[in-house]
Amino acid sequence: AAKGKGPERQALALERTKGSEILFGVAPCWLALSRARRALFRLFLKEQRGGPGRPLRAELALQAAARGVPVLHLPGRALDALSRGRPHQGVCLEAAPLPFRSLRDAEEPQQGHGESGRRQLLWLVLEHIQDPMNLGALLRTAYFLGVDRVVATQSNSCPLTPIVSKASAGTMEVFDVYSTDDLQGFLKAKSAEGWEVVGTVSRPEEVEDVPVISCSEFQWDKPLIVVIG
Repeated sequence: AAKGKGPERQALALERTKGSEILFGVAPCWLALSRARRALFRLFLKEQRGGPGRPLRAELALQAAARGVPVLHLPGRALDALSRGRPHQGVCLEAAPLPFRSLRDAEEPQQGHGESGRRQLLWLVLEHIQDPMNLGALLRTAYFLGVDRVVATQSNSCPLTPIVSKASAGTMEVFDVYSTDDLQGFLKAKSAEGWEVVGTVSRPEEVEDVPVISCSEFQWDKPLIVVIG
């Protein structure tokens, strides 16, 4: 191809909405479209040369059209450029960034208790998780295990990027993630409200000044916050 006409240059030449980012992969794009928790600008699908194409991509195109999101069909190498070489499965989505939610806007949780048959609340606090793959894996696991709320520290933490969304298998698109700029104050306040605050340790023999018990011996009889970081 002549200079400036290759698929990589085609992708780079696409005029992006200011401040937008590129989601990649079927699960993140599908869930971002279905929930529409952020502004969505364009859906990019791998063009098919002969044959009917993959049904899932056709469904994505219909979903985008229903939300008024333009659909563009591009060569695979152009999608490679859009996703910066990351595995996109033939799907990319231009969208506005998804911010953390403020704890000030959070609804007051409904406390559970043993007599009602409803389990106690479980929150996960992520302190200074900077690796996007780790953050995505933690969100995916938290959602699967039924964690009621995730709170991340505002400083020295990875933002909610497309890489996090991909690593979370799209969980980030459906699961609110809150942030706090005063972790110690937040934990003290919840403790005063009757919550149990626990951390994790891999070598109990090296821990001083705080009690350490095994998971099998832990009694979960009050709202619980697990701190990881």
